[in-house]
Amino acid sequence: MLCYTITYNKNNIISNFYVNINIMNKKLTKSLETYLLAIDTLIEQKHSIIVKDVSLFLNIGGASTADAIKKLKEKGYINYEPYGNITLTSLGEQTVIIKKYRHETITSFLNQVLDIDFKKAEENAEVMEYSMTDDVLNRFVNFMDFMKQCCCPEPKWIKSCKSSLKNGEISEKCKNCNGGCCCSKHS
Repeated sequence: MLCYTITYNKNNIISNFYVNINIMNKKLTKSLETYLLAIDTLIEQKHSIIVKDVSLFLNIGGASTADAIKKLKEKGYINYEPYGNITLTSLGEQTVIIKKYRHETITSFLNQVLDIDFKKAEENAEVMEYSMTDDVLNRFVNFMDFMKQCCCPEPKWIKSCKSSLKNGEISEKCKNCNGGCCCSKHS
């Protein structure tokens, strides 16, 4: 079973837990994911929500929202009875956590490693999430997790990459590198 260990802060309560990423095999369309994330946001804000709240939040018609809510219920992501409150199931909560974690990880990479403006990084992170296959996205997130836990505060190759991006060219030291300039911790 492939899992992420995620430190998650919800309502100022920090939790470390394993999330089974195999639940992501239950594919949701981008549209249904948007609804699911909106439901999570609204629940955090209001604690008790109905279909109309989701519709207003997303500025989408009531009939379309009701259809999406029905599909999310059928797939097991939410609890809902007509005219009643909407809550997330365990599957829904885990899916939201994974989606947010993936988004934050990609945004962080674009912003902190590639020096892309935060707003632009967020916009592009969403595009990247939906264009990558799950196995590639999982590898990318696992790589970024590794980099966060690496004993180097910022590996030298990242510093060299940032310098190259800023200056528009690769340094002579990197051009002539035999694995010892920025590719090794012991340079």
